[in-house]
Amino acid sequence: MYDFDKVINRSNTSAVKYEEMTLKFGRPDLCPLWVADMEFQSPSFMIDTIKQRADHGIFGYTKRMPPYYDAVTGWLRNRHGIDVAKEAIEYGPGVVFLLNMMVRLFTKPGEKIIIQSPVYYPFKNLVEKNKRIVSDNVLIQSELKYEMDFEDLEARAKDPACTMMLLCSPHNPVGRVWGKETLLKVAQICKANSVLLISDEIHFDLVYKPHRHFSLANLGPEYDKDVIVCTAPSKTFNIAGLHSAYCIIKNEPMMRIYREELGLLDLNRANVFSRELTQVVYEQGANYVDELVAYLHGNYNFVKQYLASNIPDIIPVEMEATYLLWLDCRALELSNAALDDLFVNQAKLALDSGHWFGASGSGFMRLNIACPQSMLKEALDHLHQAIKEMRG
Repeated sequence: MYDFDKVINRSNTSAVKYEEMTLKFGRPDLCPLWVADMEFQSPSFMIDTIKQRADHGIFGYTKRMPPYYDAVTGWLRNRHGIDVAKEAIEYGPGVVFLLNMMVRLFTKPGEKIIIQSPVYYPFKNLVEKNKRIVSDNVLIQSELKYEMDFEDLEARAKDPACTMMLLCSPHNPVGRVWGKETLLKVAQICKANSVLLISDEIHFDLVYKPHRHFSLANLGPEYDKDVIVCTAPSKTFNIAGLHSAYCIIKNEPMMRIYREELGLLDLNRANVFSRELTQVVYEQGANYVDELVAYLHGNYNFVKQYLASNIPDIIPVEMEATYLLWLDCRALELSNAALDDLFVNQAKLALDSGHWFGASGSGFMRLNIACPQSMLKEALDHLHQAIKEMRG
């Protein structure tokens, strides 16, 4: 059994979640429920691996050896039914890095790239900063779920200027686990229109029953040249600071292009601790993930019940995956600025504002529930009190 209720003091650890609150929210005295990392201490098998490697005392140039690839392919096969050759897997420091690389290598400035807002805000930023044009296939909210607008998606894909789609699967922030039929339809539309489909699957381990993740790496050989999957153990095992992502590229010419660029940037070598930890979490982490997902689902149910009983005007969107809960706050009838002020200056909470994820996120907030439940309760109590005071 792992202890997810233990509160860990992260002061003086250079944690972005804490140290950048003033930069992002204008004050440092907030409960940090924004950046997508977890407040749980790593299990002993991870800590011991780092210690054992540190005890060796030499940290020179490091290569990813066959056991690393065995661990990655084993995890993909055993947890997700993904059978992929080691040659189709390549390292990247992070998933956002990988998305940037795919945009830069396989599209040209001025071309259009499809995203589906409200979506993880680096999607829009990296498209625009790389001088490409966002083509926004906005998701449709249906009751407590979001669905894809396939008619609009097909129209955008048919635009000759459109050459790529960035898919978020499972979706951040709306928490959807896209089903196989949905993903196949997306892939068919993209393939028919020569749109390269890039799938960010970083949350693929954090899925709640009865839902199951279906990877685009499993679409079949007829899509091998048309799909690239980007993922990592970083969200699952809370190791974003160790830079441990990887991509699955079955298109050999594209893989050669990517590897050449990775080498040119001198990023093809392994971080010694990242390599060790990626291998061990994929070899030994199955039970930990099962318990983690159960705890996160308990936190989700706790927040749902708390809001229904105390703040019914805030409605959580149904959460099928991730630990990022999308809160519908529109019944409060506040502008984006007023909603931000309520959370930050009245409730003293740091959440990701919905409008950061695109115009369709206005009136929403994204809550990180990957923390001890006691921390969640304290935060919700603060919010409850702030709303009562706002209403007099």
